[in-house]
Amino acid sequence: MNTPEAYKRAVQEEIEVLRGDLIEISRTIHRHPELGLEEHRARDLLVSKIRKLDFEVSLQVAGLDTGFAARYRSGRPGPTIAFLAEYDALPELGHACGHNVIAASSFGAAAALRRIVSQTGGTILLIGTPDEEAISDRSKGGKVVMARAGVFEGVDAALMMHPTGGPHAAWRYTFPLKDFTARFVGKPAHYTRPEEGINALESLLLFLNTANALKRSWRPDVLFAYTVTDGGGPSAITVPKTAEAHLTLKAFHSAYLERLFESVEACLQGVADLTGAKGTIRVLDEYRNTIPNLHLTLSLHRNLLSLGGETEDPVQSRRNLERMRYPGISTDFGDVSWVVPAIHGYCSLGPSSLIAHTPEFAAAAGGESGDRAVLLSAKALALTGLDLLADPSFAAAVRDEFTGYAEGDFQRVPGLPPDFDPFPEEMQKAFAAEQGQVIPD
Repeated sequence: MNTPEAYKRAVQEEIEVLRGDLIEISRTIHRHPELGLEEHRARDLLVSKIRKLDFEVSLQVAGLDTGFAARYRSGRPGPTIAFLAEYDALPELGHACGHNVIAASSFGAAAALRRIVSQTGGTILLIGTPDEEAISDRSKGGKVVMARAGVFEGVDAALMMHPTGGPHAAWRYTFPLKDFTARFVGKPAHYTRPEEGINALESLLLFLNTANALKRSWRPDVLFAYTVTDGGGPSAITVPKTAEAHLTLKAFHSAYLERLFESVEACLQGVADLTGAKGTIRVLDEYRNTIPNLHLTLSLHRNLLSLGGETEDPVQSRRNLERMRYPGISTDFGDVSWVVPAIHGYCSLGPSSLIAHTPEFAAAAGGESGDRAVLLSAKALALTGLDLLADPSFAAAVRDEFTGYAEGDFQRVPGLPPDFDPFPEEMQKAFAAEQGQVIPD
């Protein structure tokens, strides 16, 4: 087994051998949904399965109790490929984002490459990344925590696939996000003597109104949403001592988002100075935008096409982004893509009308559609990992592309806002060739 085609057959055959385990993992995690930072059953299931395949396992990675890293070393030089497994669920909706599919497919890709890597050289990692949904006050996004802790140091590529409605896709953009609270603390008093108090609720409302007025000077594609979580207490005859709002801010790229957030902080401080209430902002989650790697995109796109099913052309994915007038989804995977070459593909669960975070999506993720997505994603991820392991020139191209972006502080990446520079001509031709098209010179 030393030809590319032989390796590819072996990888797919191995996933078919693992079919029962992969579906068991997916369906078990789906039947027992656990919220972020509480995914003990899912973590234990994945760890017990991967240990049986002679992976070395480290627990509580980056201080995350439900995180882990499983490593299989070939003992020979070669790339280190990481497959990322998510397994947290949503409140009330369970696995309406399909993270059970992600966990099983990443496990399958890592497990399938275990035998191959002994021949090609290199190292395989399965990293359990909890808390992607980041729904609690303790949450920071598991991958953000891991990226800051250096978990991905020495990794040559990080890969995962997410279930979606509509066609498979190798290239899609995710948006930067700031999720935070704004809290004011004043001084209680009786409403007949308001001058003796400091009204925290009025301070909060003034801050929200001022921020809304400020938004009129922002780009129209900025998302700014909030809800009041502490309205000052039950009594209408007491000057409220505390008040708090939960806010989310999204933009099309991280640099602009940071400038907007600074203006929101200044707005809060201005209101605090004016009213005398103490104002604080606490950042809950902050995700960067994704930095797609076009060489990895080409590999995953080619492998998805070889496995069948409708697959969106990456050039069309880029055009779809250009047409967007409002930010879309965000994920903690974005932070990973700023520290290592990375790809976050998408595998179809059903038609485009199937929307994540709905009961219908949860049902699809836990049924036969989810089973098919697990197997196809595992194969596509494993084949892309194989491209890196078996072709040193391809691995070097992936690395060089990432290094070039990093040297420019990721401000000029083809296809991304704010400039939406076109893909390089050779990449456009390569994508077209995979679709059976020819771009004339």
